[in-house]
Amino acid sequence: MGRKALAGFSLFAVFLIFMTDVGCRRSTSGPLDPASRFSPSSEGKSRDLGIYSGDVRVGDMRFSRREGIWDGDVPATELCQNILLRVSFNGQTFSLKSEQRAWAGTDLDLLGSVRWMDFGAGRWEMKVQEAGKGRFEAVHKTSVGKPDREVLDLPVSTLVSDIIPLFLSRQPPAENSRREIAIFDLSLGREVPFSWTDGGQTEFGRLFTLSFWGMEEKIWIDPEGLVVREEMLLGVQAREAGEGEPRGDLALESVLSMASVPAVGVPERLKDLEEATFALEGTTRLPPQGRWQEVSVQGDRTVVRISRPMVEEIEGPKAQRDKILSNDFALDLDSARILALSGQITRGMEDPWEKAVAVCRWVHENLEKSMKESFSALQVLGAGEGECQSHSLLAVSLCRASGVHARFAYGVVFIPEGEVFLFHTWVEVYAGEWIPMDPTFGDFPSGVDHLILAVGGYRDQFKIFPFIMGMGGWRIAYVGP
Repeated sequence: MGRKALAGFSLFAVFLIFMTDVGCRRSTSGPLDPASRFSPSSEGKSRDLGIYSGDVRVGDMRFSRREGIWDGDVPATELCQNILLRVSFNGQTFSLKSEQRAWAGTDLDLLGSVRWMDFGAGRWEMKVQEAGKGRFEAVHKTSVGKPDREVLDLPVSTLVSDIIPLFLSRQPPAENSRREIAIFDLSLGREVPFSWTDGGQTEFGRLFTLSFWGMEEKIWIDPEGLVVREEMLLGVQAREAGEGEPRGDLALESVLSMASVPAVGVPERLKDLEEATFALEGTTRLPPQGRWQEVSVQGDRTVVRISRPMVEEIEGPKAQRDKILSNDFALDLDSARILALSGQITRGMEDPWEKAVAVCRWVHENLEKSMKESFSALQVLGAGEGECQSHSLLAVSLCRASGVHARFAYGVVFIPEGEVFLFHTWVEVYAGEWIPMDPTFGDFPSGVDHLILAVGGYRDQFKIFPFIMGMGGWRIAYVGP
């Protein structure tokens, strides 16, 4: 299988784009079970839509809304969105199922949220509810491993991403007006700039054009606050379904192709160079600075100079190293199987670089290259296959289990066949300096064809969203060595 087929960023990240949503906040307390705290007081209203790629129906969506009471005395509205999406890759077809439920008070304050996604290989779930003024408690859970809890601190009176249809339906008419605010996205754990334009009444309902991170979507809402129609990313639409329509699937190859970043003037043998300088044009986000990646702003463009890493034994700050040995979400470092395998791979080795190379080589040689998505290191090991995210997840887990400080690197990799950069995940290990390694492609270390856009833990993959969502024409041009 060629590099292009393997380099797509995690399915988890790609398909989250289809379900990007928006909404608001309040102070509550109690156990983290938002659904049990809502009592409906009215019949639910719902609307069924088809999901289309061009003229082919590739899925279904149900949007529903009902009124009720939160905690027995607070008037609340429940919004629910169910999605079934049929996806294919290299002739294999699978389904993505998801549900998002959110509860908001009369003043558009978010009371709680539950969302889950199932890729067939496993399930990811996130439950959120406010635990105090400006503080939300979130629990992440996968189909394997233990739940992971975190607390999100929000600025007071911040709009939270989950209930955009409800928020928009309550906006007073102001045709052709454009407004800007900041919203807080619960999955990303940060504020996001957001704007909307009121397009007025149309044959489908009231039209709003939404913009965030350079991405633009259109949504039509009826007088009852239900979604009637949506124009999403990558040419995907949700609209009223017809009878007897042909059904197909969304080809992941086309999604990855549309999500690529054009490469301008990049040498075909880029990965063989010792140094390379690129100009990032059309993006407002800055990549991280590092020992092998220098970043500067020159006029209206970002310049990135990448050097092929050199392994050096330089002692680093212990506090930083201790942190990235922790058992983060999805790593399964308390698993006897992970500990035993890491010990087997690195038996007799003391040098962290030698261990890291052994681990990444084992992952590269023993995992089949496919687009199967997994949600934890143990699940990757059980599946015996996966895409770049799965390779990196298992590699980081085994490195940390063997005492090597490791973290995830998210960015783009150059694909000569398509003359593009594709979103990709690899790892960085600490051997005196942070050194990038690619267990998917077998690059130890990886070279100047890998441009890092974000680093950190498993959930830090969301930091790459501004680059994916801000695809409004940005490109990477080769400047020289």
